[in-house]
Order: sequence, then structure tokens, then C-alpha cells
Amino acid sequence: MIAVPNICENQLGEKVENQDFFIQQYYIECLSTFSYYIESKGEAAVIDPLRDIEQYVELAKERKANIKWVLETHFHADFVSGHRELAAITGATIVYGPTAIANFPIKQAQDGELLPLGSVQIRVEHTPGHTMESSCFVLVSQGKDHSVYTGDTLFLGEVGRPDLAVKSGELTVEMLASYLYDSLRNKIMKLNDNVIVYPGHGAGSSCGKAIGAGKFCSIGVQKQKNYALQEMSKEEFTKKVLEGMPKPPQYFFHDAKLNKCGPADITLLVNEVQKALTFEQFMGFVKSGVTILDTRPNIAEGIIDGAVNISFMSGLVNFVGAIIKPDTKLVIIANNGQVQDSILRLLRIGYDNILGYLQGGFEVYKNNGGPLATTVKLVSLAEFCDVKADPEKHVFLDVRGTGEHKEIGFIKGAIRVPLPEIEANLEKIPKDKFVHVYCKSGGRAKMAMSLLVKNGYKNVIITQEGGFILIKEKQLLEIEYI
Repeated sequence: MIAVPNICENQLGEKVENQDFFIQQYYIECLSTFSYYIESKGEAAVIDPLRDIEQYVELAKERKANIKWVLETHFHADFVSGHRELAAITGATIVYGPTAIANFPIKQAQDGELLPLGSVQIRVEHTPGHTMESSCFVLVSQGKDHSVYTGDTLFLGEVGRPDLAVKSGELTVEMLASYLYDSLRNKIMKLNDNVIVYPGHGAGSSCGKAIGAGKFCSIGVQKQKNYALQEMSKEEFTKKVLEGMPKPPQYFFHDAKLNKCGPADITLLVNEVQKALTFEQFMGFVKSGVTILDTRPNIAEGIIDGAVNISFMSGLVNFVGAIIKPDTKLVIIANNGQVQDSILRLLRIGYDNILGYLQGGFEVYKNNGGPLATTVKLVSLAEFCDVKADPEKHVFLDVRGTGEHKEIGFIKGAIRVPLPEIEANLEKIPKDKFVHVYCKSGGRAKMAMSLLVKNGYKNVIITQEGGFILIKEKQLLEIEYI
């Protein structure tokens, strides 16, 4: 196995060890995703493995265990699974719940089936709703339920979104919400209150509407505090779950398909895409139509003309997945020390068409005369808000989500277009005026600015001193509400 650089923010979460079993939780902040390693008497199972699988293989080797099962709670939409490669390397069996159909060998487990693992068992609980094959896995030790691995069925304070597996003419979002309601009440809520809940995602994931903070909880606490587990009719549940649900990132459907078909092995792919390019090679790709992805957090030293700027520090995978189509060919410009990490994050969400990165980064680009967007203005917050001299020549563009506009307002008269919808709504944004782009704190404004420049806008103004929160606090402009 070719080593994949484990340089992302992979954090070890909860660890449990006793005479019967060992549990290691993994957390990936850039995806707000949890995966799990469970071991008993030399046999191990991995639940919802990431695409970069070396961490699980190394832990099993260190503990002298054999990985027997690769357990998938569902066909993931927000990241590419390492199921197929992990199974190929270890000889493990890939397990999905009932109704799952894949283009590679899997065990389609039955509802209630017990999978042996050393001296413990893992019980499969079919919980359709997020998707039809969605299942939870219950760790059973000495005849008692210890913990439940809920995937995208139950989160802390939230439940999985039921709008991803819709099939025209066959399966509506209301039908999926109905299944989810039944799964929660007939399976999850019937578990004992002391059973530990280990979710598939944490706060910040787009797989749920408003997932709470924390890495684990108990069934009892969730029964008390999770709005979706309170007493209500199926109709009320459906309304509450769907109310304010944002659109799913465009890449979700790409990743779900990859996970059903079987993605390319990352250990081979990583060497293909981590190619250092000379300036001439880099610009050759750009001139042929390849998109530049600029992951630098600070653009004050220069804005690359035509690049999409999505900061390494501002949720790279979430915003790439929202803005850039998955089949887009990319070349990367990143700060020193962040190239490999940027590429690994992209591979984790199935953005495999990476042709390389510019050796030497922005310094080489600038020193060789790479085109810069010189008409974009980076100004102070006060200058950003000052349009009194000629207000007819200026417009404000708010790129936050609709929910934010409702909650805390927006600059009076601003054009409101959420960041992921910018390129589909360019007709709403005038090219003959100075466009002042803002968001909550500044990160999304930079991304929107780069999209406008890429589409031929010249007079774009942003500030790196903050965003709407500061404008509102300092009362620099008049605010209105929906």
C-alpha cells in the first residue's frame, strides 16, 4: 500500500477499552465526519471509513488485529468511502443494510442480523429515511446493547436530511421523512436510555440541518433534548425536519454515485495528482481551460485573475463542493506546507481531476508575470461602506444564505444571491457598477469576488476587516429585514 500523507486534521475522538472490546472514534474536522474502529479478541470492524484508510490499517497492525468487517451505514453523499480499498487490502467483507445494491461485492445484511466480532456482536438495525438502505449498527456485549453507530439517521440534536434519495415518480421527500419518523420511533427510541450514541457527523456537516456540537451522547439525553424525538404526529415531524432545510451541495450526488460504483484507490491516485508543475506547465493548463483553485487565506499580495479563491482555512471541501462542479479539471496554488493537505481534502470528496500544483506557489506565479486582477479593490470597512459620494454607481451584494437574511437582516437595498448560486444568477449583478461584496465575516465574500472576476467583472470591492456583523454592530449602514 502506498502511504497517503496523514497530514489533515484527523483527530482521535472517544476511546473505550475493556476486557471485551476496544473502540476508537476518529473525527475529521474539514468534513465534520466521524468514523469508528471496533475490536474484540483480535477481530476488528471499521464503520464508515474515509477514503484515506491507512489510519485503520495501521491501528489494526499495531494492535495485532485483523479487520473482518467494513460496515457502511449508507451510501455516503458528503465524502468518498474507503470501503472497497480497505476490503481489498485486509480481506474484510463490506456490509450494507437491506436494499443496498452496489457495483462491487457486498454483504446485504438483514434487519436484526448479528455479525460476530470476537466476543461481541454487532446488530444491524435497518433505519430507512435518510436513504432507503440506511442502517445503524449496535454493539452488543455480554447480551447488552452498549452503543449505537447511527450514521446519518440520528445526530446530536438533529436527524439526517430526508431529501437526498428522492426518485422522481417513486420516492418523495415526504415519503422519506415518513420512513425516518418510523425508524426513529420503532428502532432508535426503543434502545435503552444508557446506550451511547456515536453519530456519523458533527456540527457543521451539511448532512443535517443544524447538527449539535459534541462527539457522543446517550439515547436518554437525545430523547429529552432532540426536537425530532419529541412526541408529535408524522405530519408535524415532516414539517419540522424540512423547514429551513438548505439545498444540498452539488457534489453530494456525485459522491453517492462514486460510493455505489466503487471509487479509484486513493493510494494510487494520490501520486498521480500531486504533480509539481513549472510556471510554463501551469499556464499551459490554464490556457487550455483548466480552472485555477487558489487556496491561499491571504490575497492581499495579489488576486489571481480567473482563479477561484477558496481559502484552505475557510472550509475548503464544503465550499469547493458547493461552487465547483466535481468533474472540473483543476490546478492548485497553495501556500507552502498546504499543498498536500489541500489535495487530500479534495480527494476525500471525489474531486479527482487534479492536474498538479504550481511549484513555488504564488511567489513563482507573480515573479513570472502571471495575470493579476488589478481592478479589484481591497479596502477598509469604513471605505467599503462609504458610497455617499455617488450612490447610483454602487451596489451591495450579499452572498449569505436566506436563513441568515431572515435571522439578522441585510444592508438595505442589497442584491441577495447565496454564494453557491452566484454563477447561475449573474444577470442580477450589474457589471457597470461598483459591486461591494459582503458576507457574515469576509470568507465567502472573497470566494464570491473571485467568481465575479472569473466571469469578467472588473469593479469589485471587498474588505478583509470583517463583514455584515461588524457593519451592523458599528451601524455603518442602514439594515433591513425580510
